[in-house]
Amino acid sequence: MMQADNGDDRDAAAPAAPPAYESIHFESSNSGLPDVPRDEFAKNASIAVSVTNPTKVGDGLSAYAVYTVSTKTSDAAYKKSEMIVVRRYSDFQWLRGRLSSLYPGVVIFPLPEKTVTTSPFQSDFLEHRRGGLQDFMKKVVEHPTLGTCEDVVMFLEEQGGSSWDQRAPWYSRGAVGSAIGAMDSWFQSINTATETWSTGAGMESVMMEEDPRYLEATEYLLLLEERLKRALKSGSDIVNSVQNLGILTGTFGENAHHLGDCEEKGAKLLLGEEAGGLGQAFRQVGSAACAMRAPTEAQAERLARDFRAPLKQALQYVRAAKETIDARLDALLKLQAARSKEQSKRAKLDHALHAPPTPPPPPPTSILERLHASITQPTPVTVEELQRDVGTAEAATADAQKKFDEIKARMTNELPRVHAELERVINDAFANCAICMKALAETHVDAWESVFPGCTTA
Repeated sequence: MMQADNGDDRDAAAPAAPPAYESIHFESSNSGLPDVPRDEFAKNASIAVSVTNPTKVGDGLSAYAVYTVSTKTSDAAYKKSEMIVVRRYSDFQWLRGRLSSLYPGVVIFPLPEKTVTTSPFQSDFLEHRRGGLQDFMKKVVEHPTLGTCEDVVMFLEEQGGSSWDQRAPWYSRGAVGSAIGAMDSWFQSINTATETWSTGAGMESVMMEEDPRYLEATEYLLLLEERLKRALKSGSDIVNSVQNLGILTGTFGENAHHLGDCEEKGAKLLLGEEAGGLGQAFRQVGSAACAMRAPTEAQAERLARDFRAPLKQALQYVRAAKETIDARLDALLKLQAARSKEQSKRAKLDHALHAPPTPPPPPPTSILERLHASITQPTPVTVEELQRDVGTAEAATADAQKKFDEIKARMTNELPRVHAELERVINDAFANCAICMKALAETHVDAWESVFPGCTTA
């Protein structure tokens, strides 16, 4: 016969209890990110904005939704301390597009998805979009640079019928403006790629010129995006599992009640009126299980709000950071293309200055020869024209260098700022998950202890 282990052996073999969440310290590794003091990440707390009251306007194909944007501020950049304006989704698109073009290198939080999989005027969809628009505006006004820039001030202050409606020509507004903007961006990307290819600039030269620590940071962001996608999927699975647990627990409780009623009726029929204790026990189990349904579903909603939603927000932020990385790469490619074009122009000028003069061709002797010569012989380029071309190329290179340096300088602060925000959001999300799971476990322990005292302490 096998001898039973003594209590000491059981304690030694049992796995150690996990540490309390509060005792866990996550290592903050900024490998690849510039060293910027944490006080550089201070948010602009003088502006508070809310997006409320999504409302349908009009009917049929001309219908659209508007949102009320309310602002309270003590910042001197604003004319009033309180403002209320009404904006469409396309207005938020315009604002983000303006900020992206005016402040390349600044990470701008994304707007909610434009794709509509249901009716664009269903209350659930409008509420989801409203929440996304509020997250966007909150990030914008909290930013130390964007919160008081001219376009944000105009967006929050100007009423319809004023300079707000004159901010852009008709073809850059609404759906037409979005389509034209997308086409323009597409053609610009093709033009940049063509110039880069034709001048010999490419990814290899980009890798040689970029800061190695910056390249390390971009690799980190790409890896973080993949990890967040997996975490978000797992978070969704957790939320769905807890939601299903509440439903199944409630269904089990209802069935236990029915079983108790059936058992009590049968016992009294067969054994007399004093029988039926087992049926009462089944009903007690059913009552405990039914009592767990509502708090379990409440924890599922809390997990969706405080765990899954922040993970999704963090993923959106990482993708917004990738937009700035793309903008920086595009600026560097344009700089390299401008340098190559300038070198080509200089080479032509040097050749014109130092090469021996080309002997003139023999004069044509017939009308056909003169006609052919007028068509095929190129117009000679003078040294003065070549000097002007070099000057134009130098100016283009200087402009490209300035734009790249501006993006580079902004990203020196932006990437650490985003990293700090991601660290806070992700840390809070997992802390909230731990709190929810603890409360869920306590709910189930209390419910089952009320029926079977001591069952959870064995």
